[in-house]
Amino acid sequence: MARLTYSAICSLDGYTVDEHGDFGWCAPDEEVHAAVNDVERPIGTYLYGRRMYDVLRVWETLDLTDASPATRDFAELWRAADKVVFSRTLEEPTTSRTRIERELDLDAVRGLADGARLDLELVDQRRFDSGFVQLGYRARR
Repeated sequence: MARLTYSAICSLDGYTVDEHGDFGWCAPDEEVHAAVNDVERPIGTYLYGRRMYDVLRVWETLDLTDASPATRDFAELWRAADKVVFSRTLEEPTTSRTRIERELDLDAVRGLADGARLDLELVDQRRFDSGFVQLGYRARR
């Protein structure tokens, strides 16, 4: 069975972009970017909602001429992965590796979620000089 990894650079209250849809307020430095790359390296398929996909699809065409090694590495990881975007409004896939799903079977999701409270165990933590904190959890069995 495949492993599900939830990864996000976000504020403590879960925001990934500011009120204008900009990600710049939390753009990672080189050290953090390299750590994110290490977490995401084994991921084969990304699952996105429309808005998060809109934030991240810049990686499809980003000019990497003057990019740092970590930025180049992430772009390669992102471009190589399959993407599934749950959206009723996205007109067409932006790459051959992107698939649009118009419907999410909410009954199936609810059925899985009934009583599915997960006890999480902190298994990794790392503090960066820039103030970022990386936390890793897994579901207790």
